[in-house]
Amino acid sequence: MLAVVGVLALAGCSPSGSSNGEHSLDFVYFEGGQGSEDFSEAQRATLWAPMIAKGVQIDRQAGDCGLSRLAQQVEANNVTPSIWHFCSIGEMEQAAEQGLLEKIDTDVVPVDLLQDAAVNEYGIGFGTWQIGLAYDAEAVGKEMTSIADVYDVKGYPGKRCIQNAPPQYNGALEAAMLSLGKSADDIYPIDFKAAYGELDRIRDDILLYSSSAEGSQNVLTGQCDMVLTSAANARRLIAAEPARDLRFVQEDGVLAMSALGIPKHAPNVWGANQYLKAILEDREGQKGLLEKTGNVSFMLKDPIEIPDSMKQWQQSLRGEGWIQMAEGWYQKNFDPILAQWNEWVVG
Repeated sequence: MLAVVGVLALAGCSPSGSSNGEHSLDFVYFEGGQGSEDFSEAQRATLWAPMIAKGVQIDRQAGDCGLSRLAQQVEANNVTPSIWHFCSIGEMEQAAEQGLLEKIDTDVVPVDLLQDAAVNEYGIGFGTWQIGLAYDAEAVGKEMTSIADVYDVKGYPGKRCIQNAPPQYNGALEAAMLSLGKSADDIYPIDFKAAYGELDRIRDDILLYSSSAEGSQNVLTGQCDMVLTSAANARRLIAAEPARDLRFVQEDGVLAMSALGIPKHAPNVWGANQYLKAILEDREGQKGLLEKTGNVSFMLKDPIEIPDSMKQWQQSLRGEGWIQMAEGWYQKNFDPILAQWNEWVVG
């Protein structure tokens, strides 16, 4: 990874307390959504590995989604992370609107490598995630071809598991819109009255679950014949049960991204920009992270090659024909959307 080696040769590895981080690549990385130890270790073994091998220290913190923690640190001028891993592009965009982020140094960071939808002057999309439909083919009895099939209780009878989570994380509203005949390009803004009408129609056939592990377990035990879940969870479930005919619909689903930004008053803005440059240019590291986690790191204009081990998942990984989530719309309307969901859950 020549870019990192060159930067290290230039900068050395002095303590991150150096003035404005100008002589150090060491930094703290904050991961939202409570983070994932598995994902963090995968990053450490792939994208972070060349830097760590040269003596760079990357310390990880983890916490909830949302902007309250970042806002408090910026307001107090007591920011510890220099890279902030947001739960969504919409969350990053809102942080930028609130003045919580530094601008990306485009003289350093090659943002021209990214598709336009995955970058703005304050951050970059990082780590695609998908919500789709996994199912037990033996229990269902025939192939499912769309997340909209969750609402087809006549064609596909049986319990369907949907996560009791903010709607942008469970796919239920988008699936309802597809069920009502909307195209992937015409989902947003969601017609809530129509979407909740669909949910009401199949309420007796829905089993709500709280965690990814619970949703997968419900399929394995037969409590549900199908589950709206992340593609990564579906891949783990299918890999763990090779004797079962468990499948994942690849034709459609919901595609979204988390994002990276540099907090206002970050202790090492210089090092953070060098980090973003390094990982954007490290195609081998991105390929390695994909193999370990099933996450595409960046929406590149020239996408990395899907590894042979992931070829059967290529359509969903590329998001061909999928719904591009309106993350900014969800973020701006988060509270009323969540309130309406919670009201529906309690009946």
